[in-house]
Amino acid sequence: MAIDSYIQMKLYTLTKRQFLFLFISFFVFFLFSIFVGWLGPSVVKVVSSDKGISTTDNEITVLSPEVSPSQQQLWLQIETILSDDHNRGSSYEKVSYLTFPMKVKVYSVSNGTKSLLNDGAESHNRTLKCFETKCSPVTVLHIGNIKYSQYYVSIEMSEALVNGSSFKPIWTSYNARFTEFELWFRFIFLIIAFGSAVALFQSLRQYSIEEWSIEQKWIMVLLMAVMLYDNPLFPLILIVYSPLINVIDACFTVTFFCTLLMFWLCVYHGIRKSERNFFSFYLVKMVLVGLMWIIGCVILTWSALFESMDPTYSLTQDQAGFLTIKIIFFVLLGIYTLYLLYLLIRAYSELHSMPYFDVRLRFLTALTIIVLFISLVAVIIRFGNAFLEDVLVMEITLRWNNSAEFLSFYSLFNSYLFTLAFVYSPSKTAVSFKDQSAATFAMLSDSEDELLYRGKKFVNNSNYDEGEESM
Repeated sequence: MAIDSYIQMKLYTLTKRQFLFLFISFFVFFLFSIFVGWLGPSVVKVVSSDKGISTTDNEITVLSPEVSPSQQQLWLQIETILSDDHNRGSSYEKVSYLTFPMKVKVYSVSNGTKSLLNDGAESHNRTLKCFETKCSPVTVLHIGNIKYSQYYVSIEMSEALVNGSSFKPIWTSYNARFTEFELWFRFIFLIIAFGSAVALFQSLRQYSIEEWSIEQKWIMVLLMAVMLYDNPLFPLILIVYSPLINVIDACFTVTFFCTLLMFWLCVYHGIRKSERNFFSFYLVKMVLVGLMWIIGCVILTWSALFESMDPTYSLTQDQAGFLTIKIIFFVLLGIYTLYLLYLLIRAYSELHSMPYFDVRLRFLTALTIIVLFISLVAVIIRFGNAFLEDVLVMEITLRWNNSAEFLSFYSLFNSYLFTLAFVYSPSKTAVSFKDQSAATFAMLSDSEDELLYRGKKFVNNSNYDEGEESM
């Protein structure tokens, strides 16, 4: 097993006390971000009122409250209270499900004039989950980009369902204050990530790229990827009314996390392997992670584009192959996990007793486990088992439930990379391989000169002594 020697990193020069301080600083920054997020504004704005709704034989019409682009997205849910005629078997079972067809037309309202936005809207089946006569709210539309100040919605349903039932509209959108909060903190993280990338590059540029360790090469890539995660294009949501903005933001997020997955595979494999050609080292990893990236981007792009044409469209309910795609994704994720564990075990078994390499392994593994544990806990708290189950009712999917959740995720992954960038930067005593070779050559040259000088001096002294003896 051939292992290269690289530029000395700060990681090699830190004492136990400095390591402890580094981890404490990481946790303090993370907890501080949660506290700031807890003080931040609420994520959503909900307007629930019977005003602006009217019903006919088979149609419900609803007028939205006034909205602005800073509210990002808009959802309409309808809460239904069934008449006694629809209370199926209430004496035998308390929970019932009622599936019905629904066709939604959306109009923009400007100066009292209505303009149809989704000509050719299709009918979709939706399911009401009812407890006796009261049913859970069902989401009837989602507008991904708010272009107009007000919307008028026409919902066509079966006459049997509309007659005798009462309906209550629930309008949900992002809070304009949260949008401002999100813009500022994305910008702050973006500036810090850019500054960290520039500082690390400046410290490494004096060395040849062949001398960079695999961690140093990948952390430069990750710092650029996290700038995509922070998304410098995010402010365009306020001025560009296109689903493309949401698609770009989603694909930037998927790209960052897939780059992070690729980083872990390459580091745990590459730390014990000096020859890293494309076919034997990168190809399998790129295929595995690339498939997950493609699935993530395709699903998000598909959903955004179809919702822009038909606001009632739901990927989870209206796309027959969604369950298959979800199964494929989890199978790939399972294969990735097993592959990563294999590389981790192999790396520890071969390098745990080698100076410096064991430090690189232990530090990266400890910090990564902390980040993954926090992320897993956050996902479980937010979703529970919902992300493994099929959804019967099209529910509102918010990026964040509260400001603390938003800020904690962004601070967690940004600070993770900032910490790695610090420990992987060259130490003050780091010397280029070329400089080491030159210094070694100079020392050898001096030694040879000294030996020659001493040899000449010894010969001269010998000749002098022989002359004295002959005399």
